[in-house]
This record gives sequence, structure tokens and C-alpha cells, in this order.
Amino acid sequence: MWGWRGTLADDVERQVGAVNAALASLGAQPVDSDTVRHHFATSAPAMCAGILGRALTDRERTRASVAFETYHSRRPPADLLPGTEDLLNRLIRSGCSHSVLSLSAHNGLTRHISDLGIGSLFLRVDGRTGPSSRSKKQSLSRHLSTLRQTTGDRPTVLIGDAVDDVRAALANQIHPVPYAGGLTHPDILRSIGVPVAETLAEAAALAVEYAHTA
Repeated sequence: MWGWRGTLADDVERQVGAVNAALASLGAQPVDSDTVRHHFATSAPAMCAGILGRALTDRERTRASVAFETYHSRRPPADLLPGTEDLLNRLIRSGCSHSVLSLSAHNGLTRHISDLGIGSLFLRVDGRTGPSSRSKKQSLSRHLSTLRQTTGDRPTVLIGDAVDDVRAALANQIHPVPYAGGLTHPDILRSIGVPVAETLAEAAALAVEYAHTA
């Protein structure tokens, strides 16, 4: 399965803009992409807290979340990275299947994937349906439970660009493939001790290799 953000073009730039909008709502100065990637987390308040080096108040958390989401809502939807759709189709022809799990809001996620014309490439697309969460662990457990009604006991691999993706996969006893082209700084991903893919094609190759040997 795929972490959605890592497949999108210009997503690091978008995320930096959104984080800086959240920081501005707190009266803080903007930061560069390297800082955002070193402090990437699954929510805007968590990223702001990491960058500022302090916990946020409840009011600040709400303010940061609203500013972050408002920034994204005013940007046009991101396109896929070049070659991603072809990669997905080639994997399907080789016998693989795909699903998407994201902590992005479910309705916006499914609409975005539909607008890109690739909805038919995924067995399942699950986004966030409740309050923001700091971890994919529980949502991944639910996603896998439903997915396996279709896939059975076939090997499952999670390709994602965040430390939380790796931790959630390991907690659910599936194989993670970290991807260095996303929002988490590659040095942080490499510190986990799991082989890191530099490109989506390399991530797919590692996933297929694992599936064939599992």
C-alpha cells in the first residue's frame, strides 16, 4: 500500500508553505524546507511544537491547524509525480495490487484521487474520518483488516515517507519501505535501520522483492 503524499509533485514545497502559515498564526518566523523535513510529524501542531521547541496550548493547536488547512484549501490539488501512474499500472500487470492509507481527510483524499483519474488502480482508499491522529497505527490495523477480505494472506508492504509509516507498519507486522523523496528528512529515515528507497521506482522494486521472498 502507499502513503499518498509521497506520490505527489511539489508536496515538500506545499508542506513548507502550510507549516509557515501555521507558524505565522502563532507569531513565529518562517522556516526553510530542511527544518520542516527534520521536524515532520503527522499534524501541524506537532510540527510547530517541534520547530518551536515547546508544547502548544489548546488555543495555539487549534490556530495552527486552521491556518495549515486553510493554506492547503487555497492551493490547487497536486499532480502525481511524473511516471507514478505508469509505475502503478506496471505493478498491476505484474500481479501486484495497491491501496492507499492517509491521515488526510477521507472525502478530500478520495476526491483528489478520483480527479486524477486513478481511482480504479486501488483496491481501497482510506483517509481520516475523525479527529486528527498522531499515528497511523490504529487506522492501518482497520485498513488491513478490511483489505485482507480481498487479498487474503498475500504479503503486504507499506511504502511511506514518514517515520510514523514505518512504526505503524512494524506494529501491524507488515514490511515497511521508507521513501526518501517525501516530507521526512532522509537522514531521519535512515536512522530507523530499515533500507530506504531514493525513488518511487526503487521503493516499488524493494516491495516486490520482499513480496517474492516472504
